[in-house]
Amino acid sequence: MDSRVDETVHMIFLCKFVNSSSSANKRYKAQLLKDIIIAICAMLNSNGGKVVLYNKCTCQLSGISLLIRVLEQSLISIIGSNQTISKINFKEDIECMVILVKKADYLVTTNYNIYLPSQSQVVQISPWEPLEKIKDDIINRRVVPEPVQLDSHCRIFLKGKNCDFHENKMVMFKNLKADQSKRTKLADRMTGKGNKFSCYVSAFANYNGGHMYFGIRDDGVVEGEVIPNEDISEIIKKVEKAINKMMWPEQIGQPKRGEHWEIFFEPVVDENSNVIPSTFVIVIYIAPCLGGVFTEEPECYEMVEGKIEKMSFVTWKKRELQLDGVDIPAAVQRIEWSSSATERHCTKAREVLMMAINNGKWEIFSKYAKPFEDKFPEVEVKLMVLSRRVVASYRQGRLYKARLLFDDYEKLLSKANDLFIFEVIYLCLKAALKGAEKKFEAVRELLESALLKGNQLTPGIVTAVTLSCAAMYQNSGLNEDGPSSAELSRKVLEHLKYAPRSQEQVDMEHKAYIFLATFHLGYDMSGKIIKKHVNQSSLETAKSSLMALNKSVCSGYSLSRYREVQFNLVKSTLYYRYAQVNPEKNEVFLEEAFQFSKKAQHLARASNFGEMVTWANVSVALYTEKLVLASLGKMDRVTKIYVP
Repeated sequence: MDSRVDETVHMIFLCKFVNSSSSANKRYKAQLLKDIIIAICAMLNSNGGKVVLYNKCTCQLSGISLLIRVLEQSLISIIGSNQTISKINFKEDIECMVILVKKADYLVTTNYNIYLPSQSQVVQISPWEPLEKIKDDIINRRVVPEPVQLDSHCRIFLKGKNCDFHENKMVMFKNLKADQSKRTKLADRMTGKGNKFSCYVSAFANYNGGHMYFGIRDDGVVEGEVIPNEDISEIIKKVEKAINKMMWPEQIGQPKRGEHWEIFFEPVVDENSNVIPSTFVIVIYIAPCLGGVFTEEPECYEMVEGKIEKMSFVTWKKRELQLDGVDIPAAVQRIEWSSSATERHCTKAREVLMMAINNGKWEIFSKYAKPFEDKFPEVEVKLMVLSRRVVASYRQGRLYKARLLFDDYEKLLSKANDLFIFEVIYLCLKAALKGAEKKFEAVRELLESALLKGNQLTPGIVTAVTLSCAAMYQNSGLNEDGPSSAELSRKVLEHLKYAPRSQEQVDMEHKAYIFLATFHLGYDMSGKIIKKHVNQSSLETAKSSLMALNKSVCSGYSLSRYREVQFNLVKSTLYYRYAQVNPEKNEVFLEEAFQFSKKAQHLARASNFGEMVTWANVSVALYTEKLVLASLGKMDRVTKIYVP
């Protein structure tokens, strides 16, 4: 990084700053200080330079010292103490002060103009906030775990009474002053900077969404806003204008009312439940938004041909965030279960039955499957049990029975209230059955549809399973333009963070680590080689994934029998790859590979995991052959040494 001081010079006259302390000059001083900071930051973002502050009025040294202290404090709040000390140097005399500026190690932004909510207010993201955290938590986020839904706001407001909810990260109260004039109407005061309207819009959009309630005091007491009917349209226009003026992601363009925001005028009633004329609580809904919402363009400056220029938003995004070409979903529309009871019953059935399936406990599976169908009246529970019956038959290699059960699932599907969720499960099941028939083009199309639909569901086990299904087949090259198996597996781990900790969630986590290791070892999840050779770096990456799995096991989350089979097969593959890259230890590593594959074979047969038995058999045969060849090669070398 070039850290020299360029010859670029920017001059500022600061007489009033140090010679006058009257209140009349406070705004002038603040602007002058801002100008100096902008000049310094512009040079930090370019090749450095000099900011010369001329003291025309021969001010006292105490005034200069004060200025240096204020500047240092301001710069530390923007670029931190390390950059301030290493990149900024002050030289002063009676006539002027020279600020020597070296090029910064990164792009300096003086104000992000982006907000997040806290429990009781909104917080502006500081320029000194780690950029990676902003990118991960706001700009590049892909999942909103619990988005605030449109029409979910409170609608009953009793004058003078406390509402039954409080301010939090998704709720803001504001009771505007009663005075109103021709110059400042209610609409102006609502959307003005003094009430931080755009700050709350940014904060809610960058989090889970939220509601602003105008007409409720900070303590939660309902006052209401007095609004003549003719003013309602003016308020809507001003709110829309304020929201549209903000900086929204390119994928959204201009935010749409009814999708990205909405406004409601809820009547306030008296103690007798009579509507109070022209008195409302104004509720403004803000939807969560992926990609980052700014109140205005971030403030970032650079030197262009010796002049200070503000960097355009497009240029800033490319340089600061490297967002050129990044695909960010435009909106967050998450579909949830129709009722918490149905979700709870389906989750219980799925967890119990999957635990039996993953451990090869087929008698236990049969014991619990029918009672779940009989106990709970919901069609969704019956569909969940049917889907697990399909999985159980598939795992045992009983594909004909799996297809018959799948037909039953398909017939019942249309009766579900939670149709969308079970359509995603349907697509995954169908893809697995088509995969068994080697109809990979159909598999690709089905999984593309499953991922598309799954992206509209609330993140959790169902979405993780969908991503996992796609990861399983992606290694086979079904969609070379799509995300890799490793990328999909990492998304699985991300979605699992939003699922409650359970044996099923842990099992899915173990599965993702196994997929990651298998991918880096150059195999797919059927044991088929997709890369003839892998390098040492890939081996280390695969090893890291297996170590992460081991860490989970050591933390008390044991492997299910099915994952234990897969784990042993992946370890056998790892040692086989070690044998390839370390020919001098070929036999040692092949023997380890053989032993792990034999263990997997034994476990798979004992648990009647048909698909895993096939993989294990192929592995055992391969390593047996390689060991024999290695032994023959060794004998041949010995013969050449001792036979004349």
